[in-house]
Amino acid sequence: MAITDNDIRMKEFPIVKNGYDVDEVGEFLDELADQTQELGEANMNLLKEVESLKAQLEALKKDEADEKAQKAVNAPMVKEEGAVTFNEPSYFKNLETTLRETLISAQRIADETIDDARKKARKIVADAEEQAAGIEAASQQRLSEIRQDYETIKNAGEEYHKNFSALVEGQAKLLKDSPLYSHE
Repeated sequence: MAITDNDIRMKEFPIVKNGYDVDEVGEFLDELADQTQELGEANMNLLKEVESLKAQLEALKKDEADEKAQKAVNAPMVKEEGAVTFNEPSYFKNLETTLRETLISAQRIADETIDDARKKARKIVADAEEQAAGIEAASQQRLSEIRQDYETIKNAGEEYHKNFSALVEGQAKLLKDSPLYSHE
């Protein structure tokens, strides 16, 4: 099942101790959902464009076929003893040539249309993959920075704890060794 932009928007993660910033994760998911929605809309527009081009191709094929048929109807005529008849070999030869040219032209147009649509689709996919790679790289960089910040804060906390414990122990020793403090 494909993940939709709505799936991304509605995704919730449990909050755990020392976890990620909920707002930051939410903002990232919203941005990802927006971009997924844009890509989906671009894909739908391209599909509509392909359908439109197919319809135009069919119309062109029909127009060319009608034009060729009209030319074939105007084939040379031969008069036979007062009657006018078609020169059948010439008529059918013209018709065959016209149909062949029409089919070749239609196939060429169809191939060009399909190639153009495939090129556009490949470009969209390549752009989307590039954009996704950029987002992923930025996310990895941000994650690395967060981990470094966490380690720095953790180390500072440990250092503070160690220094504070040493301070308390030192003060306790001073109090214990002080003549004002008696064990009696």
